[in-house]
Amino acid sequence: MPVTYRFDSKIIIIEMYGEYSMNDVRTAILSSLADAGLNARSFLLFNFGESRSIYVRSSEEINAMVGFITALADRFSNRLAFVSSYELPYGLMRFVCVKSGSCGIVSDVFRTYDEAKDWLLS
Repeated sequence: MPVTYRFDSKIIIIEMYGEYSMNDVRTAILSSLADAGLNARSFLLFNFGESRSIYVRSSEEINAMVGFITALADRFSNRLAFVSSYELPYGLMRFVCVKSGSCGIVSDVFRTYDEAKDWLLS
């Protein structure tokens, strides 16, 4: 599966591997939010560690995903983290933080999962 999700405490972790479509990401987000194991005060985390598709996304695709995510913000407590140790995804997600912040989402980008987890749960 190119896009999967799992739970860690109150965190919904969306993990992307290799090549995938934006529809794969949307499906994983919606499935994770509908999952019966979902905690009522959950947070959302995107892990781009193994993503190759992020390198070919257009600004239009990224803006569309920001719109999709912000429409669901109340379902993940308006709190969102991104993880990438690579420069391009890290920089793109800084852009997403600015865009989503103007819509009321508190978000940040981290180099490691542990940093993101600590921030989300603080």
